[in-house]
Amino acid sequence: MILPLTRDQSLLCQLWQHCDGLLLTGGADVSHKFYAPRMPVRQRAAIQGVDEVRDEMEIWLTRAALRGGVPVLGICRGIQVMNVALGGTLLTDVPNHRHPEADGLIHRLHWEQSSKIRAALGAPAMPVNTSHHQALDKVAPGLRVTARAEDGIIEAVEHTTARFFWGVQFHPERLVKVAPQYRRLFKALVVASSR
Repeated sequence: MILPLTRDQSLLCQLWQHCDGLLLTGGADVSHKFYAPRMPVRQRAAIQGVDEVRDEMEIWLTRAALRGGVPVLGICRGIQVMNVALGGTLLTDVPNHRHPEADGLIHRLHWEQSSKIRAALGAPAMPVNTSHHQALDKVAPGLRVTARAEDGIIEAVEHTTARFFWGVQFHPERLVKVAPQYRRLFKALVVASSR
């Protein structure tokens, strides 16, 4: 189900009752108002395409999912929303992480051995694509970093206590043809949501 963009929390509550899992997709930047309201103007200038209704809605959904134990998978903007929703911050402009090939296997990642995401992908873990100019800065309480790019940029997080609360900075949906193992992330979300 694709949820309509709305600030109407009563409508969101009604819709949320029909959701067994949450997929937070890629998209435009998250407004600084939700993580750094006093950000200097020069830094703010790098933020692009903000939709505060979407920001508010996805932050509300992320918190509701965590409270209710509903599985969450965040992709690109999605990992950023997850971090902001739990009190983290973002880097507003990261160089060298936007590549024109949507399915290009560009970055190797350094994974934590205990990562559930890496386990779901299977070994050996393939390189990933890169199509973002923002990334996680201060990691929110409750999240742990489970993968980084070679330059140190955070590429995956998992919640320390939630059953399934995973975020990735790359775009696995664009890789399923060139690296079919990335389908396993979506399968893992479906399996977790059916429990």
